[in-house]
Amino acid sequence: MLFASNQGAEGGREFDIYKINIDGTGLEQVTTSPGFDGFPMISPDGTRILFCSNRHNSNEGETNVFVADWLGGE
Repeated sequence: MLFASNQGAEGGREFDIYKINIDGTGLEQVTTSPGFDGFPMISPDGTRILFCSNRHNSNEGETNVFVADWLGGE
């Protein structure tokens, strides 16, 4: 399962994506980019991840959508 959290972020503004097993074990941070990474989704076939991020934005506050190969399993 994937989720976004701002745990440990000073000021609460930096979100990263984490994965965790359904039973609550195996918490692992997936992204480490400064700023916002959120709204993670895995493709139906489990091979790609889609998420929104403020990285590489042209203007302050602009959010981009990223699609990447997913090798992290579910």
